[in-house]
Amino acid sequence: MNTTSQDRSGQEESRSGGLWGTLEQAVEQEREATLDLWETIEERLDLSKKKPKRIANVEVALQQRTHGEEYYVLRSPEANTYLKLEPRDYFLWELMDGEHSVRDLAVAYFVKFGAFAFDRLVHLMAQLKANHLLEEKPVHIFGAVSQRFAAQTLIYRLQQFSETSTQKELSLKNADRFFDALYRRLGWLFFTQPARILSGVLIVAGLVFFVRELLAGTYPLLSTAGSYGLGLIALMMLNYVMLFFHECGHAMACKSYGRQVPKAGALVYFGSLAWFVDTTDIWMAPKRARIVVSLAGGLATVLLGSLLAISIAAFPSFPLNPILFQAAFMGYMGALLNMNPLLEWDGYYILMDWLEIPLLRKKSLAFVKDRLLAKLFKERSKFSREERLFTVFGILAAIWTGINLFFGVFLWQFHGRKMLQEILSGRDLLSLILIGGLMIVSGATLVLGLIIKALLLANEAPTRLRAFFRTRQQRKSQ
Repeated sequence: MNTTSQDRSGQEESRSGGLWGTLEQAVEQEREATLDLWETIEERLDLSKKKPKRIANVEVALQQRTHGEEYYVLRSPEANTYLKLEPRDYFLWELMDGEHSVRDLAVAYFVKFGAFAFDRLVHLMAQLKANHLLEEKPVHIFGAVSQRFAAQTLIYRLQQFSETSTQKELSLKNADRFFDALYRRLGWLFFTQPARILSGVLIVAGLVFFVRELLAGTYPLLSTAGSYGLGLIALMMLNYVMLFFHECGHAMACKSYGRQVPKAGALVYFGSLAWFVDTTDIWMAPKRARIVVSLAGGLATVLLGSLLAISIAAFPSFPLNPILFQAAFMGYMGALLNMNPLLEWDGYYILMDWLEIPLLRKKSLAFVKDRLLAKLFKERSKFSREERLFTVFGILAAIWTGINLFFGVFLWQFHGRKMLQEILSGRDLLSLILIGGLMIVSGATLVLGLIIKALLLANEAPTRLRAFFRTRQQRKSQ
């Protein structure tokens, strides 16, 4: 009976696999689950199996270059980002509907253009993700937690203070609504045909009156009420006023083409105040619109300066004429500097848009420096279109630099040297107090921020040195 029960239990154990059989079965199931897990991870990491999907409501603008080549500009309404695509990239973009895998896109590209598109696809998808134009978004599981803990450390707080002291943005709420209302109520007048003609006449007349007063030396440029300290502060304040009108000019031109101004405000940059207006949305408009928007800022300050110069000539006994003359000077000087093609300001972007050559300044200066003389005297070959443009740009940049140097020498000869002598002699005590106080107020936070940044770099130095030597040893071992 005992034997029978043992046999029966043994049969049941053999039928069910027993304890070891159960464990072996569990291990097998775990192994299969592990294999499924790694296969799933491998499948997710396989780029060719991904099915990218473009976001909805993307605004697309078809643009055309001077020689007829087309390109596309994509705009994400939610992220307010822009991306320029060539026609072949746009072909791939249209296929990214969430149904086609990357492998399908590569096959379609090969059938259409007879070339492999792997590198192009990798680069395109990276650009689309960076500009938030794909629905797929990276998930940072521990990002919020680590950031929360980092915010409690002293190093993090010092770093935040350092970044704030060197650059702080103060944005205007509902900037597009503000400029849209300003354009509808007033700005549109300046873009009518009669207003453009009248503005041209006023600019020429005002410039003539201003140059006459400047050469005559009727009004001092760098001093106010006999004090150079007050004069410098007045010029600084007037410069902020002119910069405000300069940015408003950009914004009004952008609104004249029906585009948005999503961002605007003040920027504290290395202890200095500046205004900014985001007119990136004009990239959805044709080339002419981009040039007009870049040109509008300088024209706004020149027009305002000309109106002030005309009013000075019309009312020579007005007591505020010295301040108005300084304001006109800041308007003209600001426009002159902004149109300098050597600096990456409005003039440079106007030329780059007009000529349709990216990195124009870098390429032109490199050509003039390294190739122009050899091209003229050794090779004596014909210049290509780009080489002619590089030469003209280099010469134009040199002429513009000469104009700026002329004004600099003029100001130093007739105003700057006298101002420095007055301040160093101690006769203008108010200038010493005002200039010294201004330098302390504007520079204290900046200097402190730079010191903190240096301390942070010193704190990171040991880690970077260990990484450097570790990499060096790995290279030697290989």
